[in-house]
Amino acid sequence: MAEIPLDALVPHRTGPVASVFLLTGSRTAALKVYPQPLDRRTYNAVEVEQAKLAGLRSAPSIVHVEALDELPDGRTGLRMEFCPQSLPDLVAGGPLPIGDVVVLGQILSSVLAEAHDAGLVHGGVTPANVLERPSGQPALADFGLALRLRCPRDLTADAAYTAPEVLRDGELSEQADVYSLGAVLYLALTGQSPFPARTGESADGVVLRVLREPPPEVSGRDVPSALAGLLLRMLAKEPDARPEALTVLREFERLLTAGPDEDDVDFDDFSEELAAARIVPVATVTSAPPVRKPVTKRRRTPPKGVLIGVAAAVALVAVVPVMIRPGKGDEATTPPPAASTPTAGTPEATTSAPTPIVLKPPVDKGTSVVLAWSFPKELDEYYVFVAEQGAKSARIGYRGAATTATVQVSPGLKYCFQVQGTDGVAPYKSVPRSIRGATCVGGR
Repeated sequence: MAEIPLDALVPHRTGPVASVFLLTGSRTAALKVYPQPLDRRTYNAVEVEQAKLAGLRSAPSIVHVEALDELPDGRTGLRMEFCPQSLPDLVAGGPLPIGDVVVLGQILSSVLAEAHDAGLVHGGVTPANVLERPSGQPALADFGLALRLRCPRDLTADAAYTAPEVLRDGELSEQADVYSLGAVLYLALTGQSPFPARTGESADGVVLRVLREPPPEVSGRDVPSALAGLLLRMLAKEPDARPEALTVLREFERLLTAGPDEDDVDFDDFSEELAAARIVPVATVTSAPPVRKPVTKRRRTPPKGVLIGVAAAVALVAVVPVMIRPGKGDEATTPPPAASTPTAGTPEATTSAPTPIVLKPPVDKGTSVVLAWSFPKELDEYYVFVAEQGAKSARIGYRGAATTATVQVSPGLKYCFQVQGTDGVAPYKSVPRSIRGATCVGGR
């Protein structure tokens, strides 16, 4: 634990439990300082939680604790990356575009779904914990129960975003996370919480309304009925009546890829476009039946030969630059012979199946691309390979079990995409798809 001098701290924000300071230097970091030292048990619990979070596929959408620092007066600070804006800052000028809310819902539900599957509860999903990085990417901060149990907060301060059972008896759970996410997205969509404080109303008055009154329905702005209905289910008073984070994720995935004949949801009809700068590559998990405590199917680890065969597909998709001036970085990526031509007797040659993954036409949003695909049976894991114009090698843009992903791209460049997957026995792949006139070679 490093010791931080007090004169190095620049006050930034004061919260209900801790104060946030800025540490300047080669990079600006945030230091969340608690009013008392952490005991060894809490310190260890925080480290365990952060290690689990770092291992999630959705880790890029989480603000992680980089270090625990000690102040000269004995207080403990959690060092994290500095994110300049939170959701309240973003909605200060009005509600977010509908498309932004759907993408934000997909990202945050992806994080919660995977965390819940790993046995982690957030315990405090509030607008202040939904942050925006300098790049425009959203991320969920303040994850975990260890510090909430050590330094409890005044629940009435965020009563409008707190599940009724938490206000009654302090029960922090996966179902409470879903409720809070619904309330946060309600704010993003409408510009106000489901239970905004009325003129002259005390905090206790808001608590009573959260406990007793149904949340108002979302209407206007051509909000899809599927989105409005999903938020109301997430805000159900009884925990058992709420969908799980996995189910919420699946609903947002469907909203992202739905067409005009599916519940009248068509993002091309929205008057406001997605704020593509806020879309990041997201890691999602499989959906599960909407029951309170499902038996989650654990993914099998594919045989080593299959993993090698899938990973080798990075070289199978390449962009041939069109009308690009020759120069460093403009060369087309070409597949190495060993990767594209399996020899007889190797796992790639003996287990390849002719059934293709069906990759739908990519939806180009400018600085992001929404991809969706299908396959006749459930696969353990999918890989999305992204070949960028001028890049010397393709990259993995997504890895997980969902059948949709949002991948970050650069405006003006050409791209090819290919999806590969495995059921733990054999690899499968799609025909490459391109955007912006790119020519895809290999990977068939």
